[in-house]
Amino acid sequence: MNLVEYAHRLPKAELHVHLEGSILPRTLLKLAKSNGIDLPTRDETSLRDYYRFRDFAHFIDTYLMITGCLKTSDDYALIAYEFGAECHRQNIRYAEVTFTIITNMKLTGLPWQSILDGLNQGRAKAKADFRVHWQWIFDIVRDNPETQKEVLEIALAAQDQGVVALGLGGSEAGFPAQLFQATFQQAYDAGLHRIPHTGEHDGPQSIWNTIQYLMPERLGHGVRAIDDPDLVAFLSQHQLPLECCPTSNVSLGVFPDYARHPLRRLWDAGCLVTVNSDDPPMFNTDLNHEYELLMKYFGFTASELERISFNALQSSLLTPQEKSRYIHEFNTEFEQLRALLSVD
Repeated sequence: MNLVEYAHRLPKAELHVHLEGSILPRTLLKLAKSNGIDLPTRDETSLRDYYRFRDFAHFIDTYLMITGCLKTSDDYALIAYEFGAECHRQNIRYAEVTFTIITNMKLTGLPWQSILDGLNQGRAKAKADFRVHWQWIFDIVRDNPETQKEVLEIALAAQDQGVVALGLGGSEAGFPAQLFQATFQQAYDAGLHRIPHTGEHDGPQSIWNTIQYLMPERLGHGVRAIDDPDLVAFLSQHQLPLECCPTSNVSLGVFPDYARHPLRRLWDAGCLVTVNSDDPPMFNTDLNHEYELLMKYFGFTASELERISFNALQSSLLTPQEKSRYIHEFNTEFEQLRALLSVD
């Protein structure tokens, strides 16, 4: 067994992945047809070609186009179930999945409970069929700060339905962390986890502000920390997890190519790095491919790939008992795979 196969067969966890951005092209075409939505293209190959983004604004427009193809509770059950099938294919055992509830409510006219019922129907079926488990992060869109209180209320009301955290996505520029301080404080006071995006298209100051005002438990992306040695040292000292998404960053122009992506430098500096796919079909990637990139461009060894997998578990929002169970399960499989790797 070579190292690529080893990477594919490793048990994995993923922490930074958006459900709407995970809809497979064939499924999007099916949803568009059944719901009477005109897409810019009518076949999978052309749709994949369409996912070549000029800038972040173009990406957001495309993301909204995709979300607009969802209309019914059954649609949400379908995309959740297919997400689970994709996790199973890649040996992803656990995930924390971001979902933009307000945008979906606005585009469908459905109440949040109907949407979440569909999502959880698909989630439960995927767990039964594939032994894949995930929990939801409901995120606020920075560009619409007026919706933040409603998102928080929904997330709090849905804590017993798989929602474990409040997220924050959208455009960093013009919508600093300070705008969301009171809402994240309320989430903290209510015992809801906090997982904001930061340090993707904006620089180190955005990350410092996020740390100061939002009490984050992980940083969605956080890669622009590399521009501030003091921030890198802080992240390393405090082991604040980074949700790195290399292909996403290159596709959206955060870095020009993999060679200049700072993942390895952050790793070597002692930062707690996790690796994720973000919006896999939109960037023509998946988590297996991201693990391949770790070997090809960042020089990761088999043991370092295992460490990446463990980092995701350790940085997750699982209970200590759940983490312990997964770590034992992963360790057992790592040992079995190492033996196969050493034979070849």
